[in-house]
Amino acid sequence: MDPQLEIDALRQRVAELEAENAAQALRLKTKRAMLRNFEAMVETAPVGILVADKCGRITFGNHLVEEMLRHPIHFSENVSDYRAWTAYHADGTSVAPEEYPLARILAGEDYAELDVLYHRGDDTKFWMRIIGRPIYDADDQRIGAAVAVIDIDRERKLQETQRLLIRELNHRVKNAFSVVKSIVNQSLRYSTVEEHVRRTLDHRLDAYASAHGRLMDTKWQSGEFRDILADIVDRVAAGRVQYSGPDYEVGSAEALAFSMAFYELATNAVKYGALSVPEGRVDVTWTTCVIDDTPSFVVNWTELGGPPVVKSDRKGFGSFITNRAIALETGGSVEMDYKETGVTWTCIVPIEEDEQ
Repeated sequence: MDPQLEIDALRQRVAELEAENAAQALRLKTKRAMLRNFEAMVETAPVGILVADKCGRITFGNHLVEEMLRHPIHFSENVSDYRAWTAYHADGTSVAPEEYPLARILAGEDYAELDVLYHRGDDTKFWMRIIGRPIYDADDQRIGAAVAVIDIDRERKLQETQRLLIRELNHRVKNAFSVVKSIVNQSLRYSTVEEHVRRTLDHRLDAYASAHGRLMDTKWQSGEFRDILADIVDRVAAGRVQYSGPDYEVGSAEALAFSMAFYELATNAVKYGALSVPEGRVDVTWTTCVIDDTPSFVVNWTELGGPPVVKSDRKGFGSFITNRAIALETGGSVEMDYKETGVTWTCIVPIEEDEQ
């Protein structure tokens, strides 16, 4: 072979290698820049960050982890080695290595979250939330996991303070109901008011107090409709009212209004309606549907098997509660039908967008 051709071929190969090395160097430089950007990003993040490979070995942690935990990062070799992280559940039991979100993600979960009470390096404790997600390579293969560590100690303490305040408020309101009942009874004791009137006032106050107590148990935001209904009708007419419908929560004002309305409907049914005879019954159903393009919550109270219905012209407190009051509180409409076969009561409440 011509020596000159060999030299030219070698020069060509050297040029190719130099170009390839330059390309590799550029790629390496780019990756190093990306790594520096990543490190800068996670170091400025307002949460602690830990990264583990697919074997569970912790390979990275930002400075905020050490600041929160007040000890150097444990670069655990595997999941079993997570015992070095001293965390506890709310009941005081230790968090097992496989319970940590890192371990759960590596075991196959796509999302893992856990609140723990952590024992810091300076022997203090604080509440933190750990949130885990998987890490994938360019081929969409899971190659590890990352967790964010968030200080929620202030949040938990505020929640505990709120629970204490709610319990205290509930206690005070229950005492207020008791005082109101006592005042009513004392005021009526020597009056000409009949006994059944005093009992009715007592029962109405009890119905309101029961609804209030349930709302207190749910932080006064909402109540499950089925529970609100059962609280009243099971007390007034145990076993005589059948009810069915989907899970649905109503707001605090609506819950109180429905409680009072069901008390009036149930007591009237016991006194004069379907529940005044052994063979009578009441069916209560509720559902959500669209009426005239408006999402609505619809409740039906239907009395069956009772004596012939006679509509009264008298409009008392009970009528106000079952009609105008609940319509005003819920923003809905009420229809009362005095059919001969039994009273029917329908309440239609528009559902706000944020309730859906």
